[in-house]
Amino acid sequence: MPISKETIIAAFNRFLGRAPESDAVIHAHQVFSTEEQLASALTSSQEYALKKQRDEQNAKKNKRRGKNVDVPPHVSTSAIKVTIFGNCSAITLAKLMQAMTGDIVATAVEANATMIADLCAGKLDHVSLIEESDLIFIQEIGEILTLIQSQFPLHNHKVRRFPFIHFPAFHPDIVYVQSKRQGIHIQGPLGEYQSAIALCGWLEGLSVEETLTLFRHDVYAALGYYDYWETSQKMMVNVGAGAGFSMLDLLEKWHRRGCWLYSINHPRPFVLADMARQMLTREGITTLPDVENFVADGFTVGPAWPVYPEIGKAHGIEGHYYFKCIESYGPREKPILMLNLHDYVAHSYAVFTQSGRDDLHCERLALPRFQNLKRFVGLGVEGTPEPAVPVAAPAVEKRSNPYATLPDHQFWRRAIENVAAENVDPVVRAKFPISQHDRVATAGSCFAQHISASLSGQGFNFYVAEKNPALTPEEATRRQYGTFSARYGNLYTARQLIQLFDRAYDRFTPSDDHWVRDDGKFVDPFRPQVEPDGFASLDGLVRARSQHFAAVREMFERLDVFVFTLGLTEAWRSRIDGAVYPLAPGIVAGRMDDAAHEFVNFDVNEVISDMRLFVERLRQVNPAARLIITVSPVPLIATFENRHVLVSTTLSKSVLRTAADEITRRDPLSDYFPSYEIITGNYSRGAYFEKDLRSVTPAGVRHVMRLFFAHFAPTEGNSPLADEIARESSSVREIICDEEAIDKQAGK
Repeated sequence: MPISKETIIAAFNRFLGRAPESDAVIHAHQVFSTEEQLASALTSSQEYALKKQRDEQNAKKNKRRGKNVDVPPHVSTSAIKVTIFGNCSAITLAKLMQAMTGDIVATAVEANATMIADLCAGKLDHVSLIEESDLIFIQEIGEILTLIQSQFPLHNHKVRRFPFIHFPAFHPDIVYVQSKRQGIHIQGPLGEYQSAIALCGWLEGLSVEETLTLFRHDVYAALGYYDYWETSQKMMVNVGAGAGFSMLDLLEKWHRRGCWLYSINHPRPFVLADMARQMLTREGITTLPDVENFVADGFTVGPAWPVYPEIGKAHGIEGHYYFKCIESYGPREKPILMLNLHDYVAHSYAVFTQSGRDDLHCERLALPRFQNLKRFVGLGVEGTPEPAVPVAAPAVEKRSNPYATLPDHQFWRRAIENVAAENVDPVVRAKFPISQHDRVATAGSCFAQHISASLSGQGFNFYVAEKNPALTPEEATRRQYGTFSARYGNLYTARQLIQLFDRAYDRFTPSDDHWVRDDGKFVDPFRPQVEPDGFASLDGLVRARSQHFAAVREMFERLDVFVFTLGLTEAWRSRIDGAVYPLAPGIVAGRMDDAAHEFVNFDVNEVISDMRLFVERLRQVNPAARLIITVSPVPLIATFENRHVLVSTTLSKSVLRTAADEITRRDPLSDYFPSYEIITGNYSRGAYFEKDLRSVTPAGVRHVMRLFFAHFAPTEGNSPLADEIARESSSVREIICDEEAIDKQAGK
């Protein structure tokens, strides 16, 4: 008999200090038959471990303070200790985390070249900081992430990545110019930021007035400045995905506020606030609203590069030609100085002249499009085309009706009727990409095996955690090594997935331990066909299960992307403890017993609850894990419901599709891929099913996988511009913050 709702609520309050978040979560925990099993599951969770650490830390803090409490009573959502290794944005992020929680103690460590060199040399100045921290956030600057993970292996479970901001689309003219003699970037009125056009003009011997005429639309078009948007956005999405951030939603939010940066890598306060909030929220930490308005903007002392009017028009925002100098550039009593375009170019010429032509190096200026800019001097600009408006940042315009400006994919005639079947593409966009270095794990129904095979065939890192190199390839396939990422067989239902996780982490042990075949061989009830010859002994089955669970834990903890295909809602389960089987007892082995087994058809709320619970637990062991959910297009082979199999199939797929939508809408690191719609859509006129109207044809599989790779894992090479921006982004990550370098030079 399942434990009561009241017992579950009391256990949550006792062990986690909170009530269950929904009735669905309560229902999911009713799988436990005793209070001891429930208590064991809650106290083995990462949330409980973090709460215990926080309680101990608070106790120590209060003990140190004694009765002399300096801090007045206030709202507090967390009191953990956090260290942030990053660029100059780390300081503001630390302040934001404290403000958003009340009691988080956040320490920022600027990961500059000196600090990284010290780590490489084994000078570990941050040992106590790392050891005492509950969480360690790291930007991938240089080798900082690898160095900390290798030198502090016992603390790797605390490490979280967060993305580096570099978005040059608003300011494509910014470059860094190196002094070859000194080995540093030269400094100007805007610190290390220089204008590529101004430098070109100076190198080609143009006067200041002649160079000023180059700041116009046709020159920007020739230099490719209007082409930076799409590549900048893709680069940020890729960087975010590597850190477990869904950047596309954030970018769209930021774009709605106009230019969200002071320069290519200095974001405005609301950007850092959104990042800090996401960093904390994904750890289960509640954040206070609007407190970012009270945190000082650390970048206001630095430079602010304008969005040129022509560039701004392309992105639907206003621009200008006023440059804000760094505060240390002028006298102390006049910290805010603005330069117009003429004054900025004149100041830049003075800086370039001081260094000398032979001493300056800027990689971008070696590109063909930056050669001989003097050809534009004196040319008129009449008749030059206006820059195209990027799709990602449309200009605001009046509409005659709400459908007037919608894209083609939102209209049946444009997206289906007038498109050849093989060209129909229902994937509008992917939330995140999959790189060839990402560990991609798969599980689910039979259809999921196509994704496994295709990943390997396309050269991607299909992650197989459970291997047996001693077997021949044919024998390994027969025993389902490599069919999925581990030998769990088909996981048709969401309940099987969460059950696999809980069994692997000793949260749940079914009473049904084994089945016996007619030939006397032993079978694992929860993966009855992975060992086709059966197990000769029960000990052999138990050993194999233990090895399997170790592989499953490794998979969940190390994967980067998890692709799960929902297949069924109908299943058979134990009446004793609720354990769900992939096959009904008696089909492969075992014996059907009405007193011990029952049929179940999971409804939409149960599927959503199971998937939410799985995502929550997966993130406890792998916070950056990305999830792609698909629904199998294969109809039910049979239904146990007393109705037509077509009706049961329609209901089952509708439930699964609705659940997938609910999960992926609310989780920024989860996305839906429409394999079900691609195969079953009426546009194909049934061509993607074999004669049995159930098996998917090779052409259908190819259509599905072609779109999967086109959107989630494109393999074509980067454009020259993309390669250029990627190189510049990589070099920007190595640069010490502008203000730090300027202060050193000025001796302030």
